[in-house]
Amino acid sequence: MGTNKTASRPSALARAEHGGPPVHLTATQRKVLDRALRLGEDLREELESKTLAYGRWLLEEVFDDDTAAALDDKSKNPIWQELVRRAGGPTLGITQHLLYVALRIAAHDHRISAATWRGLDAGRKELLLPLHNERAMLSAAKHVSEMNLSQKKTAEYVRGLREAAGKPRSVRITPATFATRVKRLRTGLGGAAAVRRLRTLTMQPGDRAIVVNELEELRDAVGEMLKAVKGK
Repeated sequence: MGTNKTASRPSALARAEHGGPPVHLTATQRKVLDRALRLGEDLREELESKTLAYGRWLLEEVFDDDTAAALDDKSKNPIWQELVRRAGGPTLGITQHLLYVALRIAAHDHRISAATWRGLDAGRKELLLPLHNERAMLSAAKHVSEMNLSQKKTAEYVRGLREAAGKPRSVRITPATFATRVKRLRTGLGGAAAVRRLRTLTMQPGDRAIVVNELEELRDAVGEMLKAVKGK
């Protein structure tokens, strides 16, 4: 049997994440790249414009310009609850995350009049949302603006602020998102085909012990998750 291949990140993404040096391009390739950059920037501007416009509409029409209600994570607004329920489905293709971001940026735009906040693009405003406190958001916006931080650097800056305040990055997860992750894990393991391969795979005792240990850990973790879900 050949060696098993594990899934890996696309090489371009891995290179970018690890700060790889610029790729050498020919003159022809450089022209294509320049065109791609211009089109990409046009796309960013269009997406941000539509996201901001949608958020403003939600704030006005769904929440009657009540920013406190719009920022309430426990909102009982029936229209909002139904929008969140439908997000990511056949009748509302945008994600719940985008829905929340559009509304929250609109609410904070309504409450914060400072030029340092208003001058930021939607992408960097989104990265400041986890700070929650508007005074902290405004202070961070000033720093981001003065230092002209990129989105990547802004994310690192916000992460540092949250860690310093004892608030590590929290990840919003929904039942649908978690189910998708479980499905991805299950299909990634290979199902019945993987079981057949394992039965014919020659293993040394040490390798077998490692695989058995990991599978048992996975079994125990899944068991605890099932208990947590069924106990709801």
